[in-house]
Order: sequence, then C-alpha cells, then structure tokens
Amino acid sequence: MHDMGSHGLDYDASTAKSLVLAAMILGVIFFAMGLIGVAVLLTFLYTAGQLGASSPPPVAISASFLGIIVLIFFPIAIVWVLLDFFLIYKPISQGKISSAEDPALILGIIQIAVGGFITGVLLIIAWVKIRDSIANSSGRTGNTEFKVKF
Repeated sequence: MHDMGSHGLDYDASTAKSLVLAAMILGVIFFAMGLIGVAVLLTFLYTAGQLGASSPPPVAISASFLGIIVLIFFPIAIVWVLLDFFLIYKPISQGKISSAEDPALILGIIQIAVGGFITGVLLIIAWVKIRDSIANSSGRTGNTEFKVKF
C-alpha cells in the first residue's frame, strides 16, 4: 500500500490532486449552469402560462419536459463532485495515494459514460498520474519490460 504519510506529495500525486480539483470545479460549474437553465425554463413556463392561460403552447410543453430532465440530471453533477472529493481528492490530500487509484479510474469511466466527458477525462488522467506516483515510490518504472533468456 502506498502511503505518503507526512512526507508530502510527489510531483505526480500533486498533479493528480490538481486534476481532481479541476474536475470537481467543472462539476460545480456544470451544476450552476444547470440551475441557471432551470431558472430560465421556469421563467419561460411561467410567462407562457400567463399568456395562454387556457392551454399551454406546444413550446411550453416541450420546455417543461426539458426542465424535468434538467432537474433530474443536473443535481447528479453534485453527486459526482462529492464522490470525487471523498473517494479521490481527500485520500490524495491525506497521502493515501493507492486508495484513490481505483476510484479515479472507475469514476472517470462512469462520468464519461453518463455525459461528463471533460470531468471523466480529467479523472482518467489523474488515475495515470496516481499510478505513476505509486510506481515511482516503489522503485518501479512506468514501462513494463519483458526479459527473455534463451
């Protein structure tokens, strides 16, 4: 198990920590954009409802459907930020580099799969840096060498 303890983080671990922080900041920004989008849609629906009080226009109906989708999927961005923080960022900050390795890869792949492409790529790059940090601290190199004796 790779623990840095009070020795501080090496360059690769520090880079991984920065990448995870960037992914979390982007997650918060995407969440805020979702909230703004919901506010705009709700304002639009309110004004459309006021204009045509008897029956909502088709645009308002489609906007309300989009609003429901936004309300369901954008709060998930905060869940990703919390998972990134507790499963990756916090262990790296505490010097427990190896415990952040698997979550970085898994969360990166899942986030790419569900639409968080940028944050997912950042987490996968962080995973690579975590692996480099572990390899460097254990004296291994990142390249696999095969030696064959004849």
